[in-house]
Amino acid sequence: MPRHIKLGLVAFGLVLVLGVSYYYDLQRRINRLVHQAPEPPQPYLVEKPAFSETAPLKEVKLFFPSKVQEGRLETETRRIYSADQVAIEARQIVAELIAGSKEGRDAALPVETKLREVFVMDTGLAVVDLTKEASSNHPGGLTQEMLSIYSVVNSLTENISSVAAVQILIEGVEAETLAGHIDLTRPFSHDLALLASSANSGQGVIGKSIASNRGRPAW
Repeated sequence: MPRHIKLGLVAFGLVLVLGVSYYYDLQRRINRLVHQAPEPPQPYLVEKPAFSETAPLKEVKLFFPSKVQEGRLETETRRIYSADQVAIEARQIVAELIAGSKEGRDAALPVETKLREVFVMDTGLAVVDLTKEASSNHPGGLTQEMLSIYSVVNSLTENISSVAAVQILIEGVEAETLAGHIDLTRPFSHDLALLASSANSGQGVIGKSIASNRGRPAW
């Protein structure tokens, strides 16, 4: 057999071996990708808030129920990504609030709660849409219900100057109450009467919360 034919056959064999090896290696990689466990979604979000990870960080103040002073709220500092659209910042704030305290405070909302959406209107009203677990899994009680509501309300109004009031929806619709006591069909304004350092008793907040809707602002 001529020398050049032998060399050609050897070269062909090498190419064939390399090709087969590459094919099986590619198959293994594809199988790993296909069967790779999906990245678990954040348990407190229906969809991850959209923001630029290159944006500068912004310090915000979140409100959580106190473990030390019953019926009071305490603040906790957190950082979010700043954004031109206030709704993007609002979603991050509520998501961080639902994620829970990092300093041992009580939960603002049931751990099973997820954020569906946050809308911020030109009128200054922020509409926070939560999943049904915010209501169905709530521990109940007038005080706990009030703390949950004002954790959300104050966390948004304290950090976003254009938000003057907050209304909470459950599964995209108005709910009569969160846990059976406080009228949830109306917006709530910024109120620090429940802050742990406040000298107020908090009764003013409860009174306003269970009052009728007559004369409320037309948000």
